[in-house]
Amino acid sequence: MSLSQNSSGRDATGRTDLPLHLVEMATRSVGRSEVSMELALSWTVTTRPYISGTRGLARWAGLTTRMVREAVAQDRQVSQHGFIWTRSRGASSATAEEREQMEIRFRSNTRTQGRSTSPKYYPAPGAALGDLALKEGLEKLMEGNAPLSARISERAKEVLVNGMKTLSVLTELDRTNEMGQVLTALDPGLDIWAEVDDDNAVKTAVIPLGRRAWHLAVLCGLEDVVLSVADIEELTGLSKRGAQALLARMAKANPLLVAKVRQGRSIAYGIRWASNYQMAGDWYEDASLRDEIRKARAAKDRAVQEASARRGTPAGYLAYRLSTASPKRDEYLAANPLPQDADGAWRALVEAGDELALYAYLKAKEAEAGPVPSTPAVLATPSGGVAKLEAPKRQPAQESLESAVPSPELLAEMRSRIIAESYR
Repeated sequence: MSLSQNSSGRDATGRTDLPLHLVEMATRSVGRSEVSMELALSWTVTTRPYISGTRGLARWAGLTTRMVREAVAQDRQVSQHGFIWTRSRGASSATAEEREQMEIRFRSNTRTQGRSTSPKYYPAPGAALGDLALKEGLEKLMEGNAPLSARISERAKEVLVNGMKTLSVLTELDRTNEMGQVLTALDPGLDIWAEVDDDNAVKTAVIPLGRRAWHLAVLCGLEDVVLSVADIEELTGLSKRGAQALLARMAKANPLLVAKVRQGRSIAYGIRWASNYQMAGDWYEDASLRDEIRKARAAKDRAVQEASARRGTPAGYLAYRLSTASPKRDEYLAANPLPQDADGAWRALVEAGDELALYAYLKAKEAEAGPVPSTPAVLATPSGGVAKLEAPKRQPAQESLESAVPSPELLAEMRSRIIAESYR
């Protein structure tokens, strides 16, 4: 397969190599549970290359902003586990837009040159690669790959190969066709794959399975599989206890998802990914694809951005410093006590410490005072009224250089006096 090393991840015909990147991400994550955050971020920016910003990446990848900052490397550096190349982490600025300009992309090992184009300018995923090019690319990725060696069982290897075949035909996020529905269901930011933490304190239509379940679903291509605990260990990199905990959580979240399967003297587990989370599945429910958590996080992010914009104004900053929202409120008041003759309403607001009430009061005072004059012509008088000062009188111009030159008579008298003095 010959793909040009351009910045958009497309070949000369303009077709996207999205399927190959999905396969590469999945195969590189086999047996590595520690890469789940980088995998979720790289999966997000590959399927939705227009997403940027710390909060945007966190929402769409199902992570927190802290997790995103920890996973992403410094500017123009590669992340710890090699999945992400950082174009920009964003600037330290008082402007929210500048702080949020984090831009990353998936770092593919199939290319030798680093791409520097911002992911936000990538075209959205479009048509699939040709069948021959895709087959050649898939074989190249899978050939000699360590996860396909004897380190994993034959059953796990078969599940992985079949899963990669499914990923190799996922070309776009389009719920009008079967493959697009699969890729949509594997969106790491959906409620089903969320972790349970304080940021997810919102009622959802489904019980989250968690990010580790998402990792396993990706490796399985969201297909129905039969795996033992050891197989799950080998595929995900979890410990035996971790794999058992994962199965228990999946069974608790969805009783139809996991079932024990006796194979001779051993016990395996049938995981019905397709039956539950593909639209053509027997027990599929549209609720499994909802994103209430993502919407709740978006609302929270908007509130944070609005607060940042408000606190960036003089009235908003002062209201914050005097409110209970500021951890240094007491220190600020100690250093800047209210005057003895302070307005009673203002004193009561400061004592209450309500930031929004303080801000509304200050904005009302600003509106009452009117706009700041463009010239110092209008100034407040000592009595509190407003007086218009007269413009300063124009000073007489200095004498010109010509008027400063002595007259010829004066010069002649000075010359004669000098000559007379020299003959004494």
